[in-house]
Amino acid sequence: MTTSNTSSQTAGLLIFILALGAGFSVAAIYYAQPLLPLMGATLNLSVEGMGLIPTLTQAGYALGILFLLPLGDRYDRRTLILVKSLSLAALLLIYSLTQQFHSLLAVSLLIGMAATMAQDIVPAAAILAPAGKQGKMVGTVMTGLLLGIPVSYTHLRAHEPCAELVC
Repeated sequence: MTTSNTSSQTAGLLIFILALGAGFSVAAIYYAQPLLPLMGATLNLSVEGMGLIPTLTQAGYALGILFLLPLGDRYDRRTLILVKSLSLAALLLIYSLTQQFHSLLAVSLLIGMAATMAQDIVPAAAILAPAGKQGKMVGTVMTGLLLGIPVSYTHLRAHEPCAELVC
C-alpha cells in the first residue's frame, strides 16, 4: 500500500467520522420532538408544557452559538469538539433517565448548547482537509449534518409502536 493510498483512506475515514459527528449532534436537537406525546403522558404534561421541551432545546442551541461557538477562535477546536461530544452523550443519558419536568427542561437547554458541536466540526473539517480537498470535505460534513435532522425523526418514528406498548 502506498503512502497516497493510506492518506486517502485516512482522509475518507476522517470525513466519515466528522460527518457522523455533525449528523448525530444536530439530531440530538430533534430527538425529543417525536416523543413529546409519550413524554407528556408519562409526566402528565399539558400541551404548553410539552412545547417547552423543544423550545428550550432550540433556545440552548441559540445560546450555544452565541456563547460557545466563538470559543473555537480562542481554543483548540479538537478539544472543544471532544468536550462537547462527551457532554452531549452524558446529557442525552441524563435526559433518558430523568423523571422530573424541571430537570428535563434544564437538560433540554444544555443539550441544545452542547449540540453546537456540529458548528465546530465544519470549520475543523476544512482545516484538517488535504490541500485542494477542503470543499469536498466540508460538503460531505455538511451533508452529514443536514441528514441528521430527518434521520432523527425516521429513527424515532420507527420505534413509536414499541414506545406505545410501554405506556
